[in-house]
Amino acid sequence: MADDPEDVVRRWQDAVAARDVAHLEALLAPEFTLTTGRPGAEVRTRAEYLAITRERYVVDEHAFDALDALRYGDVAVVCSRLRQRGSMDGQDRTQAFRMTDVLVLGADGGWRAVLRHATPLAPEGA
Repeated sequence: MADDPEDVVRRWQDAVAARDVAHLEALLAPEFTLTTGRPGAEVRTRAEYLAITRERYVVDEHAFDALDALRYGDVAVVCSRLRQRGSMDGQDRTQAFRMTDVLVLGADGGWRAVLRHATPLAPEGA
């Protein structure tokens, strides 16, 4: 039986914080993309995401405020609100995000991430 999609996303974020690229390589489907909407980097490929996570992105702490999955057979859509304290290339990335992840169930019974859409939220009180 497959893992719960919410647990898959929790472990995914733990792997990002730990820079556990081996875990991420197993999780991310070859066609994985990350959409952020950031100017100049609106969409990142799997290879770009892995390189950034390995070399440039630092997550000091993170927590999910909400995490809910909708399952449709071999597809799961996981919507979450994540808070993190971190940086990329020395620039502060401490903020909250709304994220939507799409996971597909592989032939081996494990979930694979095919896309993530992450929207940075305005700082509280802004």
